[in-house]
Amino acid sequence: MNYKKISLIISCIFFISCSPLKTKTDISEKGLEKNENSSHHIHLKNSEYLKLGNSKEILYKPEEIKGEIVGQKEINGTKFIEVYDPLEPLNRRIYYFNYYLDKYVLIPAVNAYEFIAPKIVQRGVSNFFSNLQEINTFINSILQLEGRKATITFVRFGINSTIGILGLFDVASALELPKTYEDFGLTLAKYGVGNGPYLVLPGFGPANLRDATGKAVGILSVVEINPYEGPIDFNTNAPVVTTIGAINMRKENQNFRYYGTGSPFEYEYVRYFYTKYRDTLVEVNDIKVKGRGE
Repeated sequence: MNYKKISLIISCIFFISCSPLKTKTDISEKGLEKNENSSHHIHLKNSEYLKLGNSKEILYKPEEIKGEIVGQKEINGTKFIEVYDPLEPLNRRIYYFNYYLDKYVLIPAVNAYEFIAPKIVQRGVSNFFSNLQEINTFINSILQLEGRKATITFVRFGINSTIGILGLFDVASALELPKTYEDFGLTLAKYGVGNGPYLVLPGFGPANLRDATGKAVGILSVVEINPYEGPIDFNTNAPVVTTIGAINMRKENQNFRYYGTGSPFEYEYVRYFYTKYRDTLVEVNDIKVKGRGE
């Protein structure tokens, strides 16, 4: 593993995420009016829409009023936390790109996979990649000084990789060894690294700078360790394995569809719920640590 590269990445994330971040708190009210039913409408100028058929038009480009991107604190009665999103125009275009990647590549691949592969095969593939995730959970449990969690994760990986045939069968769960989850983004958060700017990653979807760095380190860790190459000469980095992994990952999250809500504020919804989800994971970890300390 190239530890110099990893050190450089970690240094960058600490520097950027810990730096003071400015958030947009000035919200324009000029574009908001109440109609007869007391509902709010936003008057948009120079906006672009993505036509999806079925008489739906989805907002693609955010409005700009006097040079400021409109960021609503409350949309349709729902209050949103403010998310630092200085790359919003670029992020929206990547979100748009992900929609087409989904529509023409990933979702058709998932549909074909589900049609061809029996359910038991799909379950085995899902277990296989879930077992590989144990590597990151183990590493980050150690980094977070979570000895018990690291031990259980190590035992789970050993049992599933041997008795469970490379993780195709989740024998460890049947033995009541609980599966846990950790990643490098959560490890950075534990040591005080902030979210950094919100990002939309091509193919991966929503993230932030800290979690994107964590995701990159996690992928690099599994690639470099390649756990089955030595014992049985099975390369987990082979193109066919990587491709199946991408299809499986999209299958696991196929309930989400880009521009599937029909709302012009979907981008804001996704940004909010992703940020809230990751903040909740960080808070849960903090509570566990404090509880153990007390």
